[in-house]
Amino acid sequence: MDDQLISSPWMTAKQAAEYLGRGRRFVLREIKSGRMRGAIVSGRGGGEIRTRREWCDACIEDRAQPIALSSRRRA
Repeated sequence: MDDQLISSPWMTAKQAAEYLGRGRRFVLREIKSGRMRGAIVSGRGGGEIRTRREWCDACIEDRAQPIALSSRRRA
């Protein structure tokens, strides 16, 4: 991860994807569907979508489903 990610809580879709270990398209899809919070930062040529670490974490936690793992050992 780059130094900007450490110094700012705001992340681009690419940085958020790296943080989550997923693809950029996943992050954009989650934001556009409303399952992950995002913000549009206006600038020349339109805007750029940004998100925050805690918003990424909340999205993943909301999607997480507990699973039961078997404790049996293989021979």
